[in-house]
Amino acid sequence: MLRLTTRRLSIGAAFCFGLAMSLSAFSSGGTPEECARCWDDCIAIFEQCRAEGGGAACFRERQACVNRCGCRG
Repeated sequence: MLRLTTRRLSIGAAFCFGLAMSLSAFSSGGTPEECARCWDDCIAIFEQCRAEGGGAACFRERQACVNRCGCRG
């Protein structure tokens, strides 16, 4: 009985892991055009922030913006 329970738990864990990996890959970014547009928007916001004298906060916000894009570059 214990072996059956362990096997069911292993199968369930493997299924959940596979599902999580699939969803992660699906949401990791869009097309190259969408990624480029998102990054361009982040850079425009960064440049505006710097022009307004935002200082180091601009760098942190740019990094957060690029991370929200979800693209690997």
